[in-house]
Amino acid sequence: MMNTMKVSVLAALATLAVNLAHAGEYLTNFDAGKQKAAAENKNLLVKFTGSDWCPPCMKLEKDVFSKKSFQKGVEKDFVVVVLDFPRSSNLPKEARAANKKIAKKYKIKSYPTVMLMDSQGKVFKSMSGYDGSGPKAYLAGIKSSLKAKAFQ
Repeated sequence: MMNTMKVSVLAALATLAVNLAHAGEYLTNFDAGKQKAAAENKNLLVKFTGSDWCPPCMKLEKDVFSKKSFQKGVEKDFVVVVLDFPRSSNLPKEARAANKKIAKKYKIKSYPTVMLMDSQGKVFKSMSGYDGSGPKAYLAGIKSSLKAKAFQ
């Protein structure tokens, strides 16, 4: 009984730490991201993740999104928004409801899903899963999609 409680508390703290790390680097509110993208004349990069239960999500975070090279490479053209769907953390009820509403709007079926959007929320690229390619290749794919968007 006591071990189960300890594990639950540790899992909640670990998830909170991941969410706090995102909060310092990336936005966690979709509407705020859209406003910032519009104000800065940037696009949105929105990551839908299950930070505490989805192995490919955790790998994408560890291999790509947490890397300074990726962060610096993406910040010129994008405002990054991370919408988390944890199973065992205490994500505030309002944030959980807002994230669920956005996931429903964009018909998210798998995690991780990364969507590239204009500042109004119109998707121009959607990617599901993570192939383990690392930050350089992942960023190159994003930049390539951005170039393709310019020709639309």
